Order: sequence, then C-alpha cells, then structure tokens
Amino acid sequence: MPTFTVYQLVPHAPAASLVFHFGRQGIGLEETSETLASDSLFAALVVQAAVSERETAADGGPAWAAPFVEGNPPLRHSSLLPTIGGLPLLPRPLLPLRPATDAEVVAKQLKKLRYLSPQLFTAVCQGSSLPLQIIALQQGKVWISEAEARQLPPPWKPANGEPDAAWRARLRTTPLWQVDAIPRVTLDRRSAASAYYEVGRVLFAPGAGLSILVAFTDPTAQTRFERLLTLLGESGLGGKRTNGYGAFAWRRSELTLALPGPHRRAVLLSRYIPTREELALVRDERSTYQFVDVGGWLLAAGGVTSRRKPVMMIAEGAVLAMVDRLPSGRVIDVRPDDTVLHPIYRSGLALAVGVPDEQTAAASGG
Repeated sequence: MPTFTVYQLVPHAPAASLVFHFGRQGIGLEETSETLASDSLFAALVVQAAVSERETAADGGPAWAAPFVEGNPPLRHSSLLPTIGGLPLLPRPLLPLRPATDAEVVAKQLKKLRYLSPQLFTAVCQGSSLPLQIIALQQGKVWISEAEARQLPPPWKPANGEPDAAWRARLRTTPLWQVDAIPRVTLDRRSAASAYYEVGRVLFAPGAGLSILVAFTDPTAQTRFERLLTLLGESGLGGKRTNGYGAFAWRRSELTLALPGPHRRAVLLSRYIPTREELALVRDERSTYQFVDVGGWLLAAGGVTSRRKPVMMIAEGAVLAMVDRLPSGRVIDVRPDDTVLHPIYRSGLALAVGVPDEQTAAASGG
C-alpha cells in the first residue's frame, strides 16, 4: 500500500492564512487558481537549486535536476493539493463514483467535484460504494466523509454541544479558500497618469492550505529537498511575491492509502508526460485522461523573457493502464531556441497510485 511523505504548507507566524497568486495561462492578473501544478512546482524547485548551489550538470542546468532529467529521479511529487485541518485532499479520479443507495446525488454536483478526502478517494479507486454521510464543501468542489470531518481539529470538527445538523450546515457554508481581486494603481513615470488594474489572489481559511505528496526512492534525497522547499517558502511561490504573496513554512506528516496490489491501472496525482515506451499504455482502452496545454513565459538567467515551447500534458486524476510498474514519465526542455543558453525544464514525471483490480478489491471488502 502506498505511503507518502506529506508536506503541508502553513503560514509564517504571526500570519494566520496562506495567500498566493497562481496565474492561469492566457488569463490576466485578475484571475488565479487555487492550486499549482506539479510541473510548475518542479520548475520553482529547480530555480532554488540554481540560485543556491554552484554545481551544474553537463547540460548547464543545476546538478540537483540531473537525475530527474536522466530518468532516475530520487523522488516524485504531486501537484499542490488543498488541505483541510492537516488532511490532504486528492484529485478526483476519472473512475465511476458509486454513491450509497439512498444518497441523493445530483448530476450538477458531480460536475463540480474536483477533490476527494483520502477515504473517499480510496473507495473510488477500489470501486466501493461511497459512505452515506458525505459533506460537500467549497460549493461542491470538495467531498469529505463525515467520519473524517469529525476527526479534524477546530474549527472544522463539531463544537461542544453543537447539533449535528448545525455542524454540517456550518461546514458546507464555510469556505476553505476564497478567490478575490485586489485593486491596484500604476503610475506612468513620465506623465504620472494613473492606470487601474486588479490582481487576483487565493486566500486560504485559517487551518486550510496546500500540501505536497512526495514519494522518495532515495531516502538521502529528503534533506536536500526539504532545504529547497524551505528556500522556496522564504522567497515565495507563485506570482506577485513583492506584494507579500507566496510565503510559507511547512510541516511534515505521512499518508497511507489502502490500495493493495496487484494493479492493472494507476491514478495520477501529478501531471504527466509519457515516455515513448509508455505511449501504448496511454492509448490502451483502459486509460481515461484529459490533456492540458502548458505554455507560458520563462525568465532566463540573463534576465531575458521569452515564451516557453508549449507542451501537452496529461492532467491529475487520469486513469492509465499499467503493466508491472507505475507510470514513469519524463522531464523535457522547453526553451524556445538556442538563444537561451541553459535548459528550461518541465517535469512530466508521474506520481501515481495503483488501482486494485476487481478481484483484489472484492477480497479486501470493496
């Protein structure tokens, strides 16, 4: 059964909440996403390695990135995923959901659903029926079992003497995160003419935030990863860092998912670029996935900005056929041309969990 090291991002004291600006491709500063994809997180870690370490690889990139590029990663990590009270949420797998017989589930609710608690995620992967008592949060984007919700710290668990109905209603209407736009004004240096604009931000509720799931294949890599994560938290993650966005500290824990083998399919917790050898499994009739077109801008070491080479990636939550081992993926260089003198990495290395086959799920009670 897979066990992950969980790094929960928390605000630096005395701040009570995390604030980020995660821009979305092709959209102005007024829009932001609530999470950051694994390829962007990897790129941010590479920048920290390049700034803080002198050793470089043969291709000109930081030495820390070399084993990832060569296909022997010492670790694999997820995209940034929402967290409530220390409980990491997981992307909804592209698998059938089986609500309890007398549960009232409307099609519109299923369309909104993006994240599941670990218990619900495991049930979906096993093909089991979901528990009867499910609490939908964040306008239906997040589903969590009532049993898990009762184990959360305040203010998420029931208060002393609070009726169950009032507690459930309070949870359903309490946002985990809020996306809003902050007004800004810029002044022209010559004419002093003002121009109004807005910058989007995602503000997490106290006790909520983001987490990274990491699987270490080389335990000695953990110390170096944590050092880079600490540096990233101090410099800030995402955009508009000069406005105070993106700073964080972190806490470490573990998460084990009850998904015993054997496995014939896998669910992605990160974005993914298949290797040439894996393309046949992506095309397999057992695979279900969605593509995401990843582009954007780069800032080279010399301070020059240009557009990155676009790449198609498979999104989190995809279900992929597998034989003997989980999907691997690869790191690619997305610099537009040779005028950029060092590589610009985009990681499509997969962090995935195996989906038990029907016989295994039935034997384990699924």
